Amino acid sequence: MNSILNRLIPKQRKMSTKLGGILIIVGETMFLFSLLNFLMITRLQYYSSGDSFMRTLFPHYLLFLTALFIVAFIGMWMAYVYIFPSKQRFSQEQAIKDNRSPLYNKVLEIENEIDELKSVVLEISEKVDDIAEKDKH
Repeated sequence: MNSILNRLIPKQRKMSTKLGGILIIVGETMFLFSLLNFLMITRLQYYSSGDSFMRTLFPHYLLFLTALFIVAFIGMWMAYVYIFPSKQRFSQEQAIKDNRSPLYNKVLEIENEIDELKSVVLEISEKVDDIAEKDKH
């Protein structure tokens, strides 16, 4: 079964960072295009000839846009205060479940090694103290 999977899953290639860098830059700047699309769509909605509800509710386009930004800001605030911490905690708890995270397992291993080193240092310290007391007498 394992050999079948090894044949089906392609091997990763060593490449330069140019392609990955371009994709990361495009992904990070895509929200700017989304903002432009948002502005264009709001103009279409506000000035739609078949639906004058928005013009009745907001007598000026800038009031309409301000209301949308306030709603967006409230949504961002709620995401920052409630959603991000919850998602982060959930993903961290999932990562350490059932030995899924090699990094977490390595941290536990290092903690155990540090505890062992502490006990060795404590033993050596006690022996040094005993030797120092014997030398005093």
